[in-house]
Amino acid sequence: MSTTTTEEFTGWPTEGPALLAAIAADNTREFWAEHREEHLATVLGPMRALAAALEAEFGPVRVLRPQVNLRFRPDAPPYRTDTGGVAVTAGGCTLGVVLSATSLAVSAGHRSFDGGQLRRFRAAVDGTAGEELGMVVPAGFSIDPTRALVRAPRGYPAEHARIGFLRRRGLHVVRAWEIGPWVRTVEPLRRVREAWRAAASLVGWLDEHVGPADPGPPRPPAVTGPTRSALGRAPAAPTNGAAAPANSAATSADGSGG
Repeated sequence: MSTTTTEEFTGWPTEGPALLAAIAADNTREFWAEHREEHLATVLGPMRALAAALEAEFGPVRVLRPQVNLRFRPDAPPYRTDTGGVAVTAGGCTLGVVLSATSLAVSAGHRSFDGGQLRRFRAAVDGTAGEELGMVVPAGFSIDPTRALVRAPRGYPAEHARIGFLRRRGLHVVRAWEIGPWVRTVEPLRRVREAWRAAASLVGWLDEHVGPADPGPPRPPAVTGPTRSALGRAPAAPTNGAAAPANSAATSADGSGG
């Protein structure tokens, strides 16, 4: 979603977090249709203004759509109960901000490594670069505990000096503040900006030693000939004594006719 806006960020009004709580309680299309304009004014609009204010320093901030993509989460409620934005560094790290009914949270890093990133991360942690990793985790942040192995990864001893990092399948740090009157001011902008700046050393380490996700396999070329249904359809029977085509599907595999 575009962050283009002419509005200056001045905070979220009291109605913003309250509406997010109401959406959580009544996450239906009927409720959304009734409160769509209120959401734009009190939740999404301020989020777009915040994203625009951060863009000059951190690059484009993609604002999350309020609708949930049900193709990937068919059992999820149809509308988000929070609002947020994500910036991506040149090295592939994400910088996130999310406002919910109860808190404002920021994050930095990689929630989940792909195979190539995981190999590069473990090699760096195991080498001399790993010695500085513990020092670049920003103060006041906590490491997301959800992406970790229970045991040491294959090939690394359980007594490794940095086994806590080696067990991680992503490195994502978060910090959150409880909602209060300060959310109605420009204070959220200051906190997000300072938190993302504080994470710069960790982001720099990840950008240098892990990098962006490996490119996926190329997509197959689009079919420009007959449609799949036409390709699977048997040809019409010859009429007026005309011969069937030599490569017709009516010709059997051993070359004999039908």
